[in-house]
Amino acid sequence: MVRIVDVSRSVPGLPEPFVPRPRLLAALDDAGGDRTVLVCAPAGFGKTSLLAHWTRSAEAAGTAVAWADVHRSDDDPSRFWVTVLNAVRACRVVPADSRLHELCRLAPSSWATSGFVTDVIRAVEALPARITLVLHDVHELVAPATLKGLESLLLARSARLRLLVCSRSDPPLSLGQLRSAGRLREIRADQLRFTVDEAGALLRRSGLRLTPSQVSEVHGGTRGWPEGMRLGGAALRGGADPQEFLQRLTTNTRPMAAFLVGELVATLPKADRKALSAISIGGPVPAELAAVLTGRPDAGPLLDRLARETGLVVPVRAPAAPFSIRPLVAALLRGEDSMRTEEHSELHARAARWWMAHGDPVAATAQAIRAADDRLLVELVHRCAAALLVTGYHLELRRALSAVGERVVAGDPWLTLCSALLRIESGDATGAEADLRRAGELFPAEPDSRLAVLRSIAQLFDLASSADLTADPQPLGEERRGFDAPEWNALALVSVGGRALLAHAAPVAASAALEDALELTRRHGFRYLEMQCLALLAGVAGVAGDYRAMTAAANGALRVAATRGWDRSPWSATARWMLAYSALMRAQPAEARRYASEGLRRGGTALRPRLVSALRAVHGAALFDSGRRHEGLQQMQQARTDLGGVPLSAEQAAVLAVLEHHAAVVLDRPVDARTVVDWLSDRIGRPGEVLLMQAWEKLSVGRSNAARADVEPILAGAVPSVLPHTLVEALLVAVSVDVSGGQVHTARNALRAALSSGASLEVVRPFALAEAEARELLGSHVTHSGSTEPFAVRALAAGRSHERPTADLDAAERQVIALLSSPLSVEQIADELDIPIDEAQARLRMIYRKLGVSSRRTAVTAASERGIRR
Repeated sequence: MVRIVDVSRSVPGLPEPFVPRPRLLAALDDAGGDRTVLVCAPAGFGKTSLLAHWTRSAEAAGTAVAWADVHRSDDDPSRFWVTVLNAVRACRVVPADSRLHELCRLAPSSWATSGFVTDVIRAVEALPARITLVLHDVHELVAPATLKGLESLLLARSARLRLLVCSRSDPPLSLGQLRSAGRLREIRADQLRFTVDEAGALLRRSGLRLTPSQVSEVHGGTRGWPEGMRLGGAALRGGADPQEFLQRLTTNTRPMAAFLVGELVATLPKADRKALSAISIGGPVPAELAAVLTGRPDAGPLLDRLARETGLVVPVRAPAAPFSIRPLVAALLRGEDSMRTEEHSELHARAARWWMAHGDPVAATAQAIRAADDRLLVELVHRCAAALLVTGYHLELRRALSAVGERVVAGDPWLTLCSALLRIESGDATGAEADLRRAGELFPAEPDSRLAVLRSIAQLFDLASSADLTADPQPLGEERRGFDAPEWNALALVSVGGRALLAHAAPVAASAALEDALELTRRHGFRYLEMQCLALLAGVAGVAGDYRAMTAAANGALRVAATRGWDRSPWSATARWMLAYSALMRAQPAEARRYASEGLRRGGTALRPRLVSALRAVHGAALFDSGRRHEGLQQMQQARTDLGGVPLSAEQAAVLAVLEHHAAVVLDRPVDARTVVDWLSDRIGRPGEVLLMQAWEKLSVGRSNAARADVEPILAGAVPSVLPHTLVEALLVAVSVDVSGGQVHTARNALRAALSSGASLEVVRPFALAEAEARELLGSHVTHSGSTEPFAVRALAAGRSHERPTADLDAAERQVIALLSSPLSVEQIADELDIPIDEAQARLRMIYRKLGVSSRRTAVTAASERGIRR
């Protein structure tokens, strides 16, 4: 497995020897103020060691400090905010209930919203103490959106947040605005240069005994450059004659860094130089690997000594890789190296195999690519592809495939399947399909068990990313489910679980296998596969009608995606669709719109047609529920028709049809409603949802008995339904019909059954959009119930708070509405208004149609709920 060491929030160690610099520490202090400090200078000026010393000193004195290393990978606004908020919320003064924790989770999807930075600052303001945030290496940020996020932090005034910003160059921010407001303190290269006294202290701590004039010459020759002073001291300590060294220093015409490194390397024994050359292959080098590369058992102690005495080797802040050669040193050694290209390739190959054997495929991949050995790269993909896939290191795998070239990839089923999986994650459906087809042509008759898992998982993920629930991924035999490596076991379990759902419609078996896989992913740190497992578990729960479990699993998938910067993956979009649908069913249209919009926006062109259609449909339904009814119906219609002949599962087709059909009926669009019924019948036959939609149509035109007859087979269980909540909808149709027919006792029984089923499913929307007769009885039920029923109260409140548009009743119709609650008959109302009876009846029919009701009593109820009648 890949060892993931998070060093972005750890404070670097101090170099040896180290000289405290009180004058600069004082410049970093700003007790009680809100001034930002910018520490800006090129590499080698001691910025990191200064800030690290200040941080350690400040923390020892009780100041809360958050350290955030900014890497090139953070040059994305979502990653940047996650890095910053992770650093801040890890600070000791941040309580467990601080909103900062939630904002960190939401950052990938919410950073672009107008109130996000305000929410962050408010959460910081609520902290019990001020935090100083150290942002290290912000020169890595160049993307405009990321820089805008950094600038928003700089310009925000907060008594609980102060910033120390470290950069090799001026960041393109509004620094002038801060300067003019007196809110910026700057420490630049000239201030970071050593004074003569500081230079003398460093040289003395290096064990040198130089005269004051010699110290001044070293200081003058290096112009107080901290790294130059350190390298010069190491060269002198290594045996260079002080007078000859100073002579060469004063007459040097080469770049100072190159001169000093050359001087220092020249003092090393030939064997040490040869060892350094062998390990200057790029990347950090553990002591054991150094021994392999150099052939010296004492390579570890050698590197430790050189790190202490010369600074040519520096410790790396990661326990598995304790040493790294300075880039300038490596370049110098490579320049004077007499080794042939083949020897360099062999060193890289040794390093790649060592990293493979020690469980770091990321480092192994980097070295294998440098070795330029196709056989080695193919071996690496065979051995390490699963680990790279389950941990989300897809870029490294893509680089390996690119290095061997398309011809090699196309001739190897392992590589072709890996290519397919990478294309699936990036949304390249055409390329993935071609790769899967080619892998099938290359697939051996008796494949390796791991290769069988790879094919099955590629097929499953292709189906899942395209939301294709109609196909059947390749099955795995029992003999191919047990592996020594946990990543292969986890993938095999996911494959078994996915097939149990798709091929056998067995959610219990699917859930069991996926839960086992999830446990493995969490135990071994397979975060990408964890996100995939959670998204699949959410889908299993949704099919089974367990919307609570679906919501919990989908939220879990988004949390993993947020912390690792995978918010644009197809799995995140799938999770958002499920959260949008869940919110819609809870009668929370604003939340449903938000999730659907985020899914469409962040998924972009990587989304497959089925998922795009599903997101647009639920967004349209949420618009409809929010009062934008015609716009919502248009979106749902477009979502369905854009699919064309794309195959859908019964569940997918039923969801689209039921949402759109209900809107068409409410808006009195019978032709559109009938089109949806025909479309669904053509797709999946005549399940309960078709009967339900027919009942809605008949109920809308007053054919109550016919509507009751349509839902009767659903209620009796004679006709199966596809969607779990179809029974709730059918019961509410029965309630409305029975109330209209005077069968109140029967209606109450049906209402209780609907409430019971709705509560178990966590489905509120059918009650919010139910006919007025059903809602009137629900209100009576809540009012007269002997015990409080929380779900019934929620269902009633959802209808009242539902953003229903005010019906467009004209003045004449409003005159009739005002008299409907009176005991007057229609004839008497006509006399009261001095209009013909036919006119009164016509107005009444139009009122019923506009309000979606079928009786005087329910018209009065609907008019009251919508604010038409007070």
